[in-house]
Amino acid sequence: MRYASHGRTDRGRVRPHNEDDILVAPEDGVFAVADGMGGHAAGEVASRTAIQALRDALCGTRDESLPAGELLRRANLEIARSIETHPEYRGMGTTIVVAMLEPDGGCAIAHVGDSRAYLVRDDAIRQLTTDHSFVNELVRLGMLSREQAARDPRRNVVTRALGSAQVVVPDVVEIRLEPGDVLLLCSDGLNTMLGDDEILAHVVAAGRDPAAMSERLVAAANDAGGEDNVSVVAIACEGDVDPAAVRRTAPNRTLGPGTGGE
Repeated sequence: MRYASHGRTDRGRVRPHNEDDILVAPEDGVFAVADGMGGHAAGEVASRTAIQALRDALCGTRDESLPAGELLRRANLEIARSIETHPEYRGMGTTIVVAMLEPDGGCAIAHVGDSRAYLVRDDAIRQLTTDHSFVNELVRLGMLSREQAARDPRRNVVTRALGSAQVVVPDVVEIRLEPGDVLLLCSDGLNTMLGDDEILAHVVAAGRDPAAMSERLVAAANDAGGEDNVSVVAIACEGDVDPAAVRRTAPNRTLGPGTGGE
């Protein structure tokens, strides 16, 4: 399978700085979005530490392929070490969603918190991840409708995050991608501003161009109010499986906030 990808992160219209970070590493088939939390407790440090831990793990595993869940567990340990050496960071954390793509179309998605992965297929959109959030638990228990949850002031309260404990248990979803599919990773700054139907409309209007998708979605979230940092990584599945394809093992490019790759 051939993939085209692009990522964009933006501080939005309200927040004074950007606590999101992204990873776009097509040479390794690994993509991620992290949304830091903590404000004065350095949420931006948490997201940056998590993304750097992913890069370091990829560069150090040329002869082995780490499962997506193990990548997040290693990232969590790095955040814990940072807190131990910098007491002023105590209380920081980050949500994260990471996708690992294989040349044969296999895809493993691991996540902690409320950063999401969506699949767009045949002009329909499906959320692949389940938010680890307080309001989502209330929805699951039948105490709130999804419409009420979208407006609830507690919707940003997460129940699981990297940095919140020494041991973290990511959820892992495995899917098979098909030619024509689009995989979207995003922080909650996108889906709190845009409904799923609106996200789908922008993906379709972008004409299968990942750069256009990420730019359109970030702009639309800002036009809707931009109440939070917003990050989007878009991956388009462009062709049939290539039997000769193998995952490259070249070191990752260093991609900081606000950068993307194609």
